[in-house]
Amino acid sequence: MSDELAPFRNALLCALAGAALACAPASAQSPAPAGTHPLSSAQQGDLALAEAGVAQAQRAWRDHRQGWYDARLNDHERYPLATIWDIVPLFESLDGIAIASPTAAHRQAVTSFALGAERYLNRGLRPQPGYSPYPGDREGAAETWFDDNGWWGLAFVNAWRATRNGRWLTDAQKALGYVATAGWDRAGGGLWWNTNHPYKAGAALASDTLLATLLYQASGSPYDPAQARRFLAWGNSRGLGSQGLYVDSNLDSNPVDYIEGPMIYAQATLCRLTGSSSECALAERLKATSLQRFGFLLDFGPQYDAIYLQWMLALYSLDHDPTLYRMAAQNALNALQRARNGQGLYLLSWNGARLPRNIALPGMLQTQAATSSLFAWLAVYPPPG
Repeated sequence: MSDELAPFRNALLCALAGAALACAPASAQSPAPAGTHPLSSAQQGDLALAEAGVAQAQRAWRDHRQGWYDARLNDHERYPLATIWDIVPLFESLDGIAIASPTAAHRQAVTSFALGAERYLNRGLRPQPGYSPYPGDREGAAETWFDDNGWWGLAFVNAWRATRNGRWLTDAQKALGYVATAGWDRAGGGLWWNTNHPYKAGAALASDTLLATLLYQASGSPYDPAQARRFLAWGNSRGLGSQGLYVDSNLDSNPVDYIEGPMIYAQATLCRLTGSSSECALAERLKATSLQRFGFLLDFGPQYDAIYLQWMLALYSLDHDPTLYRMAAQNALNALQRARNGQGLYLLSWNGARLPRNIALPGMLQTQAATSSLFAWLAVYPPPG
């Protein structure tokens, strides 16, 4: 490991030891913004790592000719730009950085990116506009993913958290409105994966349930919890598998971590917003089962594992379970030590192996940004005392 990263590694080790506040601060500290609590040394180290990861992504994947980001390094395809699924972890990285350290520069970075993210809105979709995968899509027949709309909507909600600009909540609401009208199976219930209706997708259930919940938390609109309850009623009766976790789809009964994290956090949040003790109890059961099923060190793929850890960290902010923070910090340390390739980019798995092609193609922006997002969300939450 290069010497310049040693202070950040040490901050993570301090956090894992439960004594971050007693550790020597990292050498590259960011001053605490006015009106916020000072960041611990662990948070400062994570913030610096997130900023560095984002800066690498901006240098390596920025397509200056097209004014956006390419999906892969040196991408010369006809349509090289990143899809929603390719780039959502970069959006979340910028959100997390600005929430942790709400400087004018960080908030402006979120604003600039969110304006670009609006290019994915396809006004040609029916029965109402939604977000298609490629920027600039305008055809009504464009194949569109309902889980993408959820992940994109969540990133807009976090952009609102970072900037308090209501425009981003409106953008998030467009995603939910499109999914609720176009993605829901009116005959049998459940959310389709995409507009071709191949199967009911756990990823769509997870992202859109959490989106509806967080929109309700932000705005108080009765429309949003109605959608969350509708999605949950189906998910908790038809979407749970024999292992006690939500399944990947109605064709694949395997549980996947990035589905479980958002579903757990959605129900823990709804419980606290509405006083529904049954949702709190279910969230606790799902948390315990997930920790047992997926273990502590994750190895599915950075883009999936980072989503799981993002929302388990959010759960930590509600229930103060130090296990959740330490799990995220240990995976971040693993990534810091093992996931960088020879060019210093986070393009390997968190255990240092090459990612199989069914998980990630070589040189993907998504892989780099997912690891950066983990550092960013760790910077948001103080480590356990």
